[in-house]
Amino acid sequence: MSAEELGKALTEARIARGLTLRDVERDTRISSKYLQALEQGNLDILPAPVYARAFMRTYAQYLGLNAPAFVQRLPGAKPEPELPPLPEVGREATAPLVSASWLLAGVVVAVLLVIGLVLFWNRGGEGETVTTEPPIGAGAEEVVPPTEENVPLPATTPGVVPDLETHNVLTAISALSEAGLPYLVIEVENEDVPAGTVFQQSPSPGTLAEETTVVTLLVSR
Repeated sequence: MSAEELGKALTEARIARGLTLRDVERDTRISSKYLQALEQGNLDILPAPVYARAFMRTYAQYLGLNAPAFVQRLPGAKPEPELPPLPEVGREATAPLVSASWLLAGVVVAVLLVIGLVLFWNRGGEGETVTTEPPIGAGAEEVVPPTEENVPLPATTPGVVPDLETHNVLTAISALSEAGLPYLVIEVENEDVPAGTVFQQSPSPGTLAEETTVVTLLVSR
């Protein structure tokens, strides 16, 4: 097919679509001068053969024609070589990240660790001695250590200062509360008596208390 025949086919396709050269120029950005040269088969007007092939491909594709066939029929056009199909590349089997031997070794190490822990626990248990105290029999007497609660209070009489010396300060305070007497506790260093023991009091024991009486207790610290 000559250049004139190619141009005639382009013109007929353009007219069949109701397009003008100005319409094609606007859409393809190809100058109407070169479009008219393609339709007239006057390829010498084009700057170079490479432009002729590029413009022909764009113009034919724009008109919905077989653009590669039009380019191949241009004078002096060389047939485009057909590339052979690419061979199918199969996916090579990749080696596993962890071989079976390493996996087996890991299992063996884990089993040995478990056995070692079990043996360690068993040996530790053999050396332990658990001592349990036998329950107190029905006839056995339970020994209760003396506390401030079970120490008897000094004899008290309402309105009379009780004898509080040698008693624990808590016991003395309880006795004064029973007698209804106010008190004042003063802690003093005294190594002769245990700490917290009343070693002196005022007024003296047996004194009849008045409304203004306050019992003063000197307690070892």
